[in-house]
Amino acid sequence: MFLSIRQLSTTEADLCRRTLSSRAAFALVSDAITQRTSLSIVRMGDGEVALLEAEDGRPFTRFNDRDAAWNARLGIDGLDVANIKANILKAGNECTYFAPSVSGISRRDYWLYDHFEPREVYLDNFFVNDWTKDMLDMLLRASDGVLIMHKDPEELARNFVQTYGIPQSHFAGFEKRSWRDNDAAIDAAAHSDKQLVLFSAGPAGKLIGPEIAKSGKVVIDVGNTLPGWSKGVPRS
Repeated sequence: MFLSIRQLSTTEADLCRRTLSSRAAFALVSDAITQRTSLSIVRMGDGEVALLEAEDGRPFTRFNDRDAAWNARLGIDGLDVANIKANILKAGNECTYFAPSVSGISRRDYWLYDHFEPREVYLDNFFVNDWTKDMLDMLLRASDGVLIMHKDPEELARNFVQTYGIPQSHFAGFEKRSWRDNDAAIDAAAHSDKQLVLFSAGPAGKLIGPEIAKSGKVVIDVGNTLPGWSKGVPRS
């Protein structure tokens, strides 16, 4: 269970009071799209906790004890733990809005807050599951085009077109696979005419969010929920 019924500590209660709801996050993104201003949202959960607590100088094995390909799936293969941590911290500290998993309030293996600089406000990490198909449709149509950064951007673009009935020309893609293409992703977004950037980049790739926002984009770290968004089923 990610939730529990119990008395909160003073710190936990304070963090809850400073966490904006999914609907508030939607309003902030809508405002940035309408005003043509930049914004970046970065989300993190248990994977980032495990990496931030991993021992430097040793291979990361918590999620791949039996499957060495797991690090490749995370996009962190070939990068040492110290640099992975640096990428994660840069992303969380420099984004406009940081969305650590609120599951950390109930489960210590999801607790991220102490690793990062304190914030006046946080976003509810679960907004990616709470936004409805109608809400996503409004955001997609209100934007000046959408850039999809994912390992299968063409497939997702086709899904978006089919699901929402928006012309193919509204979408562009960048094949994002690992930390190795971080710089190329940032450059591609800066030179793209698309305003809204939706990405899934793995723990060591989240730093592209605040970097891309510097070029005036609205950038959302959707993570592994991005395929669901493309099919109009964000709750899956």
